[in-house]
Amino acid sequence: MRFSPTYLLPLVLLTPTAAYSVEPPINLRAIPIGDSSIRWEWQAADDAARYEVYVDGIRVSDTSNLHFFSDSLWVGEHSLMVKSIGFDGSTSSFSNTLIQHVVRSENNDLLSDRSPAAPAPVAASNDEGLIDPISLTLPDVVDKPGYDLVFSDEFNGNSLNPARWNAQLRWDGEFNGERYEYRVINGENQFYVNTLSEDEEHMNTIATEYDPFEFDGSRLAIRAIRNPFKTSDQKISYGALTDVLKQQEFLSGALTTYDKFSRRYGMFEARIKIPSHVGTFPAFWLHHQNTVAEGTRKTEIDIMENLGHAPWYIYNSFHYFENVSISYNGDANSVKPQPSGQFYAGIDYSEDYHVYAVKWEPGYIAWMIDGEVVSELYNDNADYEDLYVLLNLAIGGYWTNFPANAGGLGREPSDFFPNENDLNQFANPALEIDYVRVYAPK
Repeated sequence: MRFSPTYLLPLVLLTPTAAYSVEPPINLRAIPIGDSSIRWEWQAADDAARYEVYVDGIRVSDTSNLHFFSDSLWVGEHSLMVKSIGFDGSTSSFSNTLIQHVVRSENNDLLSDRSPAAPAPVAASNDEGLIDPISLTLPDVVDKPGYDLVFSDEFNGNSLNPARWNAQLRWDGEFNGERYEYRVINGENQFYVNTLSEDEEHMNTIATEYDPFEFDGSRLAIRAIRNPFKTSDQKISYGALTDVLKQQEFLSGALTTYDKFSRRYGMFEARIKIPSHVGTFPAFWLHHQNTVAEGTRKTEIDIMENLGHAPWYIYNSFHYFENVSISYNGDANSVKPQPSGQFYAGIDYSEDYHVYAVKWEPGYIAWMIDGEVVSELYNDNADYEDLYVLLNLAIGGYWTNFPANAGGLGREPSDFFPNENDLNQFANPALEIDYVRVYAPK
């Protein structure tokens, strides 16, 4: 934690007689992360534009976020207080003070008193529909030529709307929570925290300890951190929650509309800011709704994929599997759009938000970035089944470690991500999502 002594808290700020036009934030909590680090969080205050953060009585940040990270903390007691700053520049009184005791175990691991559990999630709005009411107030959404809005989320609330989203990756509809069994996909290094899980063990073990989904009133961020529950170097590909959780290097999040919303054809778009960080693998994609037991062909449209060490490249592709059965994963077919499945325009896509989309019509898919068609595909195999929406932030995996000419880091096998340096430099990257919208053709 770095600060200047000029920010020492003057006692006059604690005077109770001042008048305030904006309320202080509430529901402060602290989450220990890794070694000697804490993630401080609070709930948004009405009419607050930003927040002043005081750790141990010292002003350490002026931020529009609902969180702050403190690192290199000493063993002992630490405190958090936060003030709201209104859009008119007015300042609130201080929040309640949150006290956090940091100690070390015999093996030098960080331990900490846990804050009280966060309040139950509140949906972005009281509606239970698939369309965010805010979307219907936006002229460019309502008047989109040739299309009608059928699904949307503007992420202007303070938690996930369970009427629209699952918070787990459901690979082929039966793993990663479907049977309370967890599978490692593509050799990736994250464990997805399911904050909407019906599994009591998942909620009590991990979901109450870390929430990868951050809201600031205008966007959702899926943030990855090092996994403080890692205690094993085993590498099983699937198993029970605690067995998989304790071997993965990172915690992250995934969103899907499985069993809530799926369709064939239309316009699927999301406004996203990708992270620029070695090891990140963010994706916005469509996947088949049926389970392997239902004999589906298995279809996948990747709208946007990226490897964080190269934020100038956006990948898009189409996959389908034939002859699928319960005992056979199917014959894999990967079809690259034209002119290429790798798009490069000399832009660092991590520096700002961009709109990634596909226009899907019978026998045709067009991939777009910021309204411009960047690649196309003519293939009737895309028409097989309805697909649902996914957004996730994976970390590591086979592709990250591919040779450089295939998009990967190109390291020697003995130095695959994540090596010790990767772990030490991991800086809690996030995939930021402004909105997700799906349109049906008129």
